[in-house]
Amino acid sequence: MTKKKNNLILIIPAFLLMGMAIGIQTKELFKHTIVGLIVGIIVYFFLKYRNNKINKTKL
Repeated sequence: MTKKKNNLILIIPAFLLMGMAIGIQTKELFKHTIVGLIVGIIVYFFLKYRNNKINKTKL
């Protein structure tokens, strides 16, 4: 079996683009883009921490 690729880093641009889409609709592009970027970074580190914790308990 092949090892699964870890594409967790792709969460950050996904949240950035969602923030931009909301910003375009509400005419506050810069504000919502920054919020999307910050949320994406927070979610990335949370999931990275959770995955490391899960992987340590499996060993």
